[in-house]
Amino acid sequence: MYGYDIFHEKIMMTLINSVRKNTNANTYIFEGAKGLKKHDAALLFAKALVCQDTQNAPCCNCPACSEAQAGSHPDIVFVNPQKDKATIGVEPIRDMITESLVKPFYNRHKVFIINDGDILTPQAQNAFLKIIEEPPAYAVFIIVCTNTNILLETVLSRAVTITFTPISDAEIKSYIEKKYPDESRIDFLVKYSMGIPGYVDTIIEDEEFEAIREEVLNLLPRLLSKNKIHSFDVADYIDEHKDSAAEIYDMMIMYLRDAIVYATGKTDKIINSDKTEKIHLLAANYDTRLLVLAIDELILSKKMLERYVKASATALHAGLKIK
Repeated sequence: MYGYDIFHEKIMMTLINSVRKNTNANTYIFEGAKGLKKHDAALLFAKALVCQDTQNAPCCNCPACSEAQAGSHPDIVFVNPQKDKATIGVEPIRDMITESLVKPFYNRHKVFIINDGDILTPQAQNAFLKIIEEPPAYAVFIIVCTNTNILLETVLSRAVTITFTPISDAEIKSYIEKKYPDESRIDFLVKYSMGIPGYVDTIIEDEEFEAIREEVLNLLPRLLSKNKIHSFDVADYIDEHKDSAAEIYDMMIMYLRDAIVYATGKTDKIINSDKTEKIHLLAANYDTRLLVLAIDELILSKKMLERYVKASATALHAGLKIK
């Protein structure tokens, strides 16, 4: 869509029309799961905002559109997490505020895109609040995040929240067939991705995915074991793969979900249909209540990860609670 990989065209057309009518707001929050192309959506919106042909924005023909597409437009400014920082602190926001007081180079708007808004510190959000309470007329701020729960109510109340939801199975299937015409795991990918196209890309392009998926399935009996020592085995594995801890928890949750579904006899609803034999063993060897408890604890572990608790500690907490 206008040069970007977009899956929520109705949302984007509403935003683009607000630019054409000059009715856009000054502050937006783009919320939704990772992999829903929210960053591309923010880039497209920014492209429309800086386009020189305001009646047809984004025209994709003017110099401003070309620079926006190339990522070199001076009136599109990014605030990104630093590689060595777990949060976005107050200093980058203060720098952004200083920059926001400089008028646009070209057109009527200057756009600021804050990526990973989930990790803005309270101090950073309070600093941000000062500029969005009385923003320059030309400034548009876009916070891109996965969950608004971390944002202060005072920030939320001054922003327009746009929620990007998972797309349909039909759209996911079409995406796979177009982008990966030789892919043979379409049914599995449609179920496993849960409507998130970016997840499809990760699975297909990650050479270690299938190996980790098998290791995680073999690890589940240790997670569910009554022996507390086995919890440390799970913690060690998570520590070895800490950069993929959230994805591993997702795998575990899906396997446990499949075991519960298998126990009800609805085998056609299983996501990991190529692992049916081992899923049958999980369903046969463990009480459904234990499987539900394990899912609850793994969901909690994922939330702990988001709060920057050490990955191995989240796994150990889950394993001991399940025991």
